[in-house]
Amino acid sequence: MSDDKITLIGANPEVSILWMQVKSGKPQMKCIDGLLRPFEFPEKGIKVLLGDISSVLLRISGPHDSVRFSTPPTFDEQKWDLEINCPELEIKIESYPYWGFGLFSSCYLNKVELSGSLLKRSKLIYDLVAVLGRNPWEPKINFFWERATKHNIQSHHEKWLELINYATKAMEEEIQEILSRSLEVKKRASEPKLFPPNWNKELSKSNLQEVEKNINIAKQALHDQNAAALKRALDRAEAKLIEADPLVGMQNEELIGKENSKALIIDEIPFVDLVNEEE
Repeated sequence: MSDDKITLIGANPEVSILWMQVKSGKPQMKCIDGLLRPFEFPEKGIKVLLGDISSVLLRISGPHDSVRFSTPPTFDEQKWDLEINCPELEIKIESYPYWGFGLFSSCYLNKVELSGSLLKRSKLIYDLVAVLGRNPWEPKINFFWERATKHNIQSHHEKWLELINYATKAMEEEIQEILSRSLEVKKRASEPKLFPPNWNKELSKSNLQEVEKNINIAKQALHDQNAAALKRALDRAEAKLIEADPLVGMQNEELIGKENSKALIIDEIPFVDLVNEEE
């Protein structure tokens, strides 16, 4: 699914900016020389209340090249700017209060800027909503939220839905692609003329049944908003498709035959003892 099939609200199609309602200030961590560290880290640092939104983003965004505060916290442990650099995604989080002078966790918001491919951005947001189990765009107090973000609630909701719907559509296409390939492999697996030597037709049939089973699991995972389970199911289906495809088996046989032929040619090269000839 190419990024140019959707037009996002906003001027820059390569960047998504979303505002998120913080519900909990925990977990408590440390800022040491601008780096985010666990609270148990032995060196002294500035206490940070990371919040539920940022904590989930760190967990679901995969391996990070770096996690650094561009604006470290001071006396307000929930007011800071954090940058998360991933291999294919850059995340900037700005945490600040929008009402109540920052006295409660629910008076904070996270302004999150995502830079990278649209597919990566949309899937991250899809996972975020699924893991949180709530709608992050719904504020505690609408009036102060709209004044702080300069957007009304409806426009916030539309931005989130664009990304979530894009991710859903992309995952539906991934399932459909595996399903289409499975039909092609099933057709080849029923044509004996395509079978390589010693091809196990029953094993191929069994593998195709596993493919069908994993496609159904992927569909259910999409219904449950479990993108990780969907990916695992499709990966398993992909592996079984390769095992079930007689065309792949035939190509492997050809490769083995070529390697054996090369070995035979090398073995047939006559040995010439140049040392004894010189004598």
